Amino acid sequence: MTSRFTRPLFNNIQRLPRTRPTTWSVATRGLRPSLGASFATARPRPQGRPQGDNVRIIKIPRLPLLMIGIGFACLGVGLYEYLTSDIQKYPPPIRQALRKALYYQQPGKDVNLSTRYFKEALELALQSDEMERDGAPLTGIMIQYGALLESLGRYPEARQVLTLALRHLVGFENDPHATEKKPDQAVFDLDLASFPPQTQRKIVGIAQKLGDIAQETKHDAEAEKWYTWSLEHLLRISSKPVSTYGDTDQVLFDKEHMPAWLTHTELGAALEALGTFYQTRQKHSLAVHLYLRTLTLAGLKTCQSSVIMNNLSESFAAMGQFDDAKLWAQRGLEIAQNPNTGKANKDGDVCDEACGVLLFNMGMLFEQTNDKEKAMIFYEQARNHGRKYKLLDCIRQADRAIRRLQFEQTQPPSLPSA
Repeated sequence: MTSRFTRPLFNNIQRLPRTRPTTWSVATRGLRPSLGASFATARPRPQGRPQGDNVRIIKIPRLPLLMIGIGFACLGVGLYEYLTSDIQKYPPPIRQALRKALYYQQPGKDVNLSTRYFKEALELALQSDEMERDGAPLTGIMIQYGALLESLGRYPEARQVLTLALRHLVGFENDPHATEKKPDQAVFDLDLASFPPQTQRKIVGIAQKLGDIAQETKHDAEAEKWYTWSLEHLLRISSKPVSTYGDTDQVLFDKEHMPAWLTHTELGAALEALGTFYQTRQKHSLAVHLYLRTLTLAGLKTCQSSVIMNNLSESFAAMGQFDDAKLWAQRGLEIAQNPNTGKANKDGDVCDEACGVLLFNMGMLFEQTNDKEKAMIFYEQARNHGRKYKLLDCIRQADRAIRRLQFEQTQPPSLPSA
């Protein structure tokens, strides 16, 4: 199981809010009832009927009217939020295209229409004189559009859009009429610390996304460059000088020195991304180093830490260090099986999946070290766990391993060669 932190660096990039449908009501015309009024209405009296105590009064209960009044008030607030939302700041043609793009991006809608309207909105925004070239509204369209393309597996287009967003953020596109523009690779020579914190966050998030895309498209050198460049920046701004006397330029990472806009989870995600990249490229010693650093940030009592321990176990096993592999797998299993782990962070589903994978991997480790009896025990536990939590892949893998061991047990022992 090679899992990843949820990628908050990119998810926290400011995105365009979804629009609310326009709802007009009497509240917008100031006809809201007064909550302090006495709500009583007299029936009209017939002609000739004397006035007095026999007049029937219909009293309307206060609670329904109070709820109606609150409803009108909430409606007025919602309408105000809608009319003043960020999307209203766009020029009308761009705003209309964005509304359609966001509408069709919703589950169950036509996502292809969403990409079409995002493209239209981006083209209009690039042509508009009202949009700042490096401003959040313009780059926000690019980020949202690029993320959607990536989710659809349209990697070349996603790479193009996200690279354009990065160029705008760092100022490479500030002059649309420039005859000579800096190449994309020039971004690696920039000092990101000179940018505002939120811009740094967006740049790093996009770099991580570009690394993911390059990895998916088998451009390993490019993926490694994006991952290392963004991670090195995060580590650099989270480090402090080794000496307080200024006699050396060396710095040391200190998680207490991290900037306010960067969380442990975000830095851990960047470390784990590069570690997973190295693991899938058979560079296990590098992966182990990064996973261990990730673990110091994730802590030892989270479901995510059990996933990282599983990754450590896989890397040690790939290097033939089976004792270390078993040790990390067992530690991860203890965390994943503890019912309090998932409750603490409300990510019990991560623990459930990690537990199934770790049980199966423990069986694999014992099978590789010729302890078939223990291997069978862990395979059966993995299958039972998969059945309990409806983890179909876990069930299939465990079933296959159990049948393989059962088949081997029915075979006569091979005679030693003469």
